[in-house]
Amino acid sequence: MRRLSTVFILAISAATAFADDKPATAPAVAAGEAKGDGMHPRLKMETSLGDIILELDAVKAPITADNFIQYAEAGHYNGLIFHRIMPTFMIQGGGYTAEVKERKEGLRPGIKNEWTNGLKNVRGSIAMARLGGQPNSGTAQFFINVVDNAMLDTPRDGAGYAVFGKVVEGMDVVDKIKDVKTTAHAALPGMGAVVPVEPVIIKGVKLAGAYEKDKVKALMAEAEKAARKEVDAYIAKAEAETGKKFEKAPSGLMWIVMNEGAGDKKPTPTSTVEVHYTGWLIDGTQIDTSVGKEPATFLLTSVIRGWTDGVSMMKIGEKRKFVIPPDLAWAGRGFPPKVPPDAWVAFDIELLGIK
Repeated sequence: MRRLSTVFILAISAATAFADDKPATAPAVAAGEAKGDGMHPRLKMETSLGDIILELDAVKAPITADNFIQYAEAGHYNGLIFHRIMPTFMIQGGGYTAEVKERKEGLRPGIKNEWTNGLKNVRGSIAMARLGGQPNSGTAQFFINVVDNAMLDTPRDGAGYAVFGKVVEGMDVVDKIKDVKTTAHAALPGMGAVVPVEPVIIKGVKLAGAYEKDKVKALMAEAEKAARKEVDAYIAKAEAETGKKFEKAPSGLMWIVMNEGAGDKKPTPTSTVEVHYTGWLIDGTQIDTSVGKEPATFLLTSVIRGWTDGVSMMKIGEKRKFVIPPDLAWAGRGFPPKVPPDAWVAFDIELLGIK
């Protein structure tokens, strides 16, 4: 029997937020530019070593900018520290108290990674920290680049690191922070000497000008609508070609029964099954197929949830067309190079047997 292609295996890395690259120092983002407007809101970050003025780009990074402002307005950053300082790389904060205890209260789910917005990880830029292997895992933690870090703009696990603003005043304070004495700490195992000996405290982060929240929310809704438009077009085309309507589960999984199966036996989520399949991105790009080859045999626990849920509904001999939303597929991780982050996917699956 043919083994299931690796495109269906979930590869999740528990890596840290960054690689340990140490590029050369580059010029700071220029200060003294025009005042921020409502779509480029400015925030004042008060620290124990001085103030930093940030200007966010809510046009190119509306989700990330709004996320940061929400945490700031909720007071989440008050009393936290810059807990990870690498003088030839970046300074990271927004996650730990002065006692180096993680602040989990008030954290919201991770946001969409806006790393393709055109903003670069240059000296003075502010970007979202996240878990390696999980592009959409960013919550409250952020980092300020103290050198140009072009490698963070390049996807290593399906995505880069999303820049959402820059320092426009107080880069001298950033440089003071990067030069403080650091040590290793048990709370950050394997990180090395990155925790300040004397805590660098974030006293607070507050808006220092206008913020067009409604316009930003509208931008976010528009982007979501555009992404959904391609999915709707695919669904309409498939329904026209088959003469059938998609059914939909509460999870968002959609399907059309192309050919009915026989009998009552269905696999359980822990069954081993034998199938033929073909998979596509919503734009029609083929991901993989077993058609014309040996059938694929696999455990339903070893594949994406859309497959586990979908195949579990099928009878032997049944063929279905599935449309699978990102959170039931590879989500923000994607599966490079075949499946980009946050991709909807479609599969024709025929259940041949249950082992």
